[in-house]
Amino acid sequence: MRSTFTRAAAGLILAFAVISCASSFELSAEEQASLARAMDTPLAFVVPRERSIESWDRAQEYVNRYSSAQLRNVTDSLVVTYDSPTYQQVPSPVESGSGIRFGYSISRSRDPEGIRYSVQCTPSSKLGEKDADQNAHIAAYYIKTGTIACTRCIVR
Repeated sequence: MRSTFTRAAAGLILAFAVISCASSFELSAEEQASLARAMDTPLAFVVPRERSIESWDRAQEYVNRYSSAQLRNVTDSLVVTYDSPTYQQVPSPVESGSGIRFGYSISRSRDPEGIRYSVQCTPSSKLGEKDADQNAHIAAYYIKTGTIACTRCIVR
């Protein structure tokens, strides 16, 4: 009886260790610095008019490449994935982060200083709010600069 319990406990500990290692990863110093720059990028920002076409193309490219939701609407001023995912206020205790989907809404409008962008990422579960915020900042940084900050950091 005691041997069975010890083996079961050891198996359980090993399983948790494998899951823990598989779900986390270390970032290089360059990736950490790049992610920090992205996180410092505001979700509402202005780009010069002469860069408006290329920045809008990047907005559409980012959503096409990194969103886990399908494109719903693309106009001259708005990129939206299927209806923004909604979630209950209290997540289910068995809900896992791996099933979370991320919807995007990116808009642009005229501004006296250029073209104003607004970026949102909405998770399908409350458990994904931190990842959605990170995704939105990475998207904003890419739209603004043309550089993807830490591709491995984008949660899909």
